[in-house]
Amino acid sequence: MASLSDMISHKLIKVGDTIMFTFKHNQFNAKVLRGGMIGECTMKRVHDSEPVQILNQTAAFSSLTAWTEACLQDIMDEYYTRYSSWKRVIHHESKRSMGDIRDQCKLMDPSKLKDDTTELYKEIIRLHGTIDEMNTHILRLHNNEPLEVKQWSYLNIDTQSKVPEVTMVTDSIDEQVHDQIQDLVCNGGQYLY
Repeated sequence: MASLSDMISHKLIKVGDTIMFTFKHNQFNAKVLRGGMIGECTMKRVHDSEPVQILNQTAAFSSLTAWTEACLQDIMDEYYTRYSSWKRVIHHESKRSMGDIRDQCKLMDPSKLKDDTTELYKEIIRLHGTIDEMNTHILRLHNNEPLEVKQWSYLNIDTQSKVPEVTMVTDSIDEQVHDQIQDLVCNGGQYLY
């Protein structure tokens, strides 16, 4: 299972990025800290204009689930709510669910691809959606619609095993063979066996 620290090491998210989720129209935010920890938690209630800091008694949370449970239980007094953190927490910078990013992170380990191709097919479906979005963007640009600059993410997956490098031998040219081939090519000669 991929963790936040795995996602950081694969450069899918960065230290300092914001993660967020909403519950009953209340918005919870936190920062991704070094080591894949979660901290600097805030909450903006439905009718508040500014967010307030919450969960100050905890230095950092070690998992997404621990953070969302603390928000729901300690702040909202919701003890019996079934909440899927990975599906509902959004990475603010990419506008993607943390579950999608975790699935993408799993693809970065080629040894796991042989066991389960489900994650690979999820990534293919996500990429098809990205292509559709790009085509729509291009069409809108072609129609001279004013658009914001858009960046898309992709994942370069190498599912084939690496071929070992072969050292080339460069100093052992047979001069006689070289001269015969050169004469043959330059003079339009015919090669006989």
